[in-house]
Amino acid sequence: MRFYGREEELQVLKNFLLTVQKKKISQMVTVIGRRRVGKTTLILKAFEKAEIPVFYFFVERQSSKEEIIASWLDMICRAYHIEFPPALNTIADVISYLMSLSEKQECVCIIDECQEFNAVSPQTWSQLQKVWDLKKNESRMLLIMSGSIISAMEDIFGNRSQPLYGRPSCQILLEPFTPALIKEIIKTENPAATNRDLLMVYAMTGGVPKYIELLCDADCLTEEKALDYLCSLQSAWFRSEGEIYLANEFKAQAPVYRQILRSIADGATKWNEIESRIDDSVQLSPYLSRLEKFGIIQKVRPFLQEKGRKTTQYRITDQYFLFWLTFVTPLIAQSLAQAHDWKRLKQYCQERLDRFLGKSLERWFTASIRHSGQWEVVGSWWDKKGLHEIDVVAINSSKQKICFNEVKLNTRKYSEAKLKLNAEAFLEDNPKLKEYKLSIKGLSLENV
Repeated sequence: MRFYGREEELQVLKNFLLTVQKKKISQMVTVIGRRRVGKTTLILKAFEKAEIPVFYFFVERQSSKEEIIASWLDMICRAYHIEFPPALNTIADVISYLMSLSEKQECVCIIDECQEFNAVSPQTWSQLQKVWDLKKNESRMLLIMSGSIISAMEDIFGNRSQPLYGRPSCQILLEPFTPALIKEIIKTENPAATNRDLLMVYAMTGGVPKYIELLCDADCLTEEKALDYLCSLQSAWFRSEGEIYLANEFKAQAPVYRQILRSIADGATKWNEIESRIDDSVQLSPYLSRLEKFGIIQKVRPFLQEKGRKTTQYRITDQYFLFWLTFVTPLIAQSLAQAHDWKRLKQYCQERLDRFLGKSLERWFTASIRHSGQWEVVGSWWDKKGLHEIDVVAINSSKQKICFNEVKLNTRKYSEAKLKLNAEAFLEDNPKLKEYKLSIKGLSLENV
């Protein structure tokens, strides 16, 4: 699959290299994002045509400090044609040496999965701080620190007590692809794809580039082929991603986070409902907070409502996780996969697919409307009694416009009269918006 999108992020990285070259100072940038979101691909793409040395250093957890020093130093010496390398004792010494070399020739230094210094050589952070503060104004290096364990990266660069706090000039948080870009990719890679095929790819991947690439490379960009892929030995890597993510982010506590996510996926969306399904020894609040912080779940309230615990719900916002929890982790699905009973597994998935795609379609339109640039606030709404709800509400206060949308996978289930009734209930709760220009619309696959 060729490279798609990321124009803004590419330009930001290139602009920082221009700053290094014009102002003759070093700059540090961090690139953070969930696993498989395309951080490394983005960074390498930004500098693929650079006419200066570009070093890509990967921090392997299993490697020793000495192995890393030897490997990195060898790459540096090859690039600068240095016959007799110096004896260096720390990883920070290697960066210091490269910064000295960059005084004569600018360079880009990429350190991928840099959070693994915590395991390989924890003292690297304080040592690197001293090197950076001492040499950044005389050297000409663009140092890019990239990492996929968000909790560790935010602590390293966002915690005031950590050595590198405040050093990066910019933090790029890389998000999954938007619906518009997903559509462009699928229509380019498979022009014959239907809107339902497009929705299936979105529902499975959530716009995570690596997962989309996986389906592209396997030529599985239709609903039928994607389902066949899922229900085959070929998808083992894809199906294991959820467990790997939780293990990397939450270590020994991963089973507790899995239990919480399982509860929410099964319909326990309120605090007391989630609490009743997990061990009594677990203090729920910090777990939910961390899941929110990583963008896996979100605390949601009815549209425009800022407070109210009784109406607050928790939803899984990471689409891949929602798919994984629905079609991969249930005991029956795991049992069928372990037995290689792919035919029955496919039947199991098909029985649940329409309902899942219906909810995914709501998420698609919510994200599409939010990214359209035409609306300032977008969300869903429901009343306290549970009598009225609206899938997508959007407001443009500058133009005094409000839009009510009902999303249906099956268009025969759409009722304009019911949507109008729900809209009237919403306006009764928000009387200040009654003067806004209203639009009411049913959305389906035809509008994707």
